[in-house]
Amino acid sequence: MTRNIFGITYGRSKSGKTMACVRAFPGALFLAPPGALLSAKWLDWEPQVVTVKRTQGFQFLAQTVRKAASKFNTIVIDDLSLIADAELELCKKAASGFAAFDLFNRRMYDLRDACREVDAHVFMTCHEQAPREVKKDNYNRYIPGAPLVPGWQAPEKLPAMADFVARVVHDDEASGWPFVYETGPDQNYVTGDRLAILPSKFPLNLREAMLGAGIDVPRPESLAWMEEHVESISHELQEEFLEAKPSLKAVLLRASKKLDNHSPRHVRWVLADAMDRMVLRRHTRNMLTDFIGNY
Repeated sequence: MTRNIFGITYGRSKSGKTMACVRAFPGALFLAPPGALLSAKWLDWEPQVVTVKRTQGFQFLAQTVRKAASKFNTIVIDDLSLIADAELELCKKAASGFAAFDLFNRRMYDLRDACREVDAHVFMTCHEQAPREVKKDNYNRYIPGAPLVPGWQAPEKLPAMADFVARVVHDDEASGWPFVYETGPDQNYVTGDRLAILPSKFPLNLREAMLGAGIDVPRPESLAWMEEHVESISHELQEEFLEAKPSLKAVLLRASKKLDNHSPRHVRWVLADAMDRMVLRRHTRNMLTDFIGNY
């Protein structure tokens, strides 16, 4: 299936947003402030990065997204919240009062439109802004929790054109990393998935979720060896899960020993992808049961 996805993920600091994008899209071009991609070391991987300086802002991002789309099938902007703060300072130097926020919004909408229109997948990560009330024209306006960007219009209008908006939340029941994505209906936070490609709650693995929806996300050539092992291990995990007393750890341990000629961090990457693929496939198989169970 050929479909370009524009997605936004957001959540609190140090919840795994950046590393999740590197893990999902190691061949992507990352647009990020200095030092933002240090978590990639956890994967023993060096992504391609264009450093975004505080003096560059949204116009630079929009131009780079439009140019890079002809060379990269995926572009990741990380972290938009930090870049937005710097952008607002630039706008305040160019205009005063409400005019600065108007300029900020125009530049942000142009960036949003660039992400929506280019022939590539584009993803943004953001910090989280809690629900709040703002006073507007003598009445209080409720603004749900959303990606953290300045202003009261932007947090809703930025996600409006995204195919999905996934919030990163803590989940004590998650396997491995204790954070997951949420896209299900939430009256207090902006979330959603208009393409119906994602479960309402799922592991921090956009690549596996997109693959499950039939959207191809190829690995870089140097990591292509992983795919065969991820597929075979996920099948073993699924079969083990059907046992009366399943031992997923035993499956992972056996698999890791077969891969001991590779970097331990890459082996961990393979095992994590295999686990997530198994979880997502189980969700697909149980979709009707889960739906009926909500009634």
